[in-house]
Amino acid sequence: MKFIMLGSGGYIRIPRACCNCKVCKEAREKGYPYKRLGQSLYLEDENILFDTPEDINEELNHLKIQKVDNIIYSHWHPDHTLGYRIIEILREGKELNPINVYMPGYDLDISLRENKVLPFLESKEYCKLNILKDNVNIGKINIKRIPLTNGFASGFIISDGVKQIFYCPCHAISIPIIEELKNMNCMIMNLGNLYKNDTNLTNFKRDNLRIIDELKPKKTIFTHIEETENTTYTEFKEMEKEYKNLYFGYDGMIIDVK
Repeated sequence: MKFIMLGSGGYIRIPRACCNCKVCKEAREKGYPYKRLGQSLYLEDENILFDTPEDINEELNHLKIQKVDNIIYSHWHPDHTLGYRIIEILREGKELNPINVYMPGYDLDISLRENKVLPFLESKEYCKLNILKDNVNIGKINIKRIPLTNGFASGFIISDGVKQIFYCPCHAISIPIIEELKNMNCMIMNLGNLYKNDTNLTNFKRDNLRIIDELKPKKTIFTHIEETENTTYTEFKEMEKEYKNLYFGYDGMIIDVK
């Protein structure tokens, strides 16, 4: 399976508009990989896109993605959904099949003036809406939804029948510690706070490292990296040296799971 990390940023992009902190200044000067767009992942094997942040059109162009046939949403939060118009952009005026859109166990219910947006896009035959309650086979790929303990977000076991990864782009603090998630070939999850120790939010040392220790993936890659951490790309690369089989993702990162 070949994954491409389209965007590795969090709900606050890097560079952040009107911000002159060291992280944002460096990102403006140097561009990628210091720059981080909204969190999104692409599985090349079956043209599957996970989540649509507001800058998804730029991400697809930047990484020269040629085809999107499926979109899977992890949860309703705006930083993961508000690029939904990419569905229209990818299909308007094109003689292509509708995009299969999978919602995470419930209707996302994105509305403008009480008009539901995704059903409107479906009525234009840009997409076909599905509720992903358990698992779905897309070509040779099986995707199983793993509900998080917070009740609204999901992670996914993604398998080609030989290898499997666990992907949890947000709210890692709520990952259930279950046998099914142990010993994955790779785990991709959101990076928790490095410094702030809010018990309601994922923390790197308290939660991320605990989850790695309990689930024992062969390697772990972090995404959803926030500007508010005030940590540069170079500083994250230095942090990697302190840990075994632990990596901080970046826009354009290729993840080959063979």
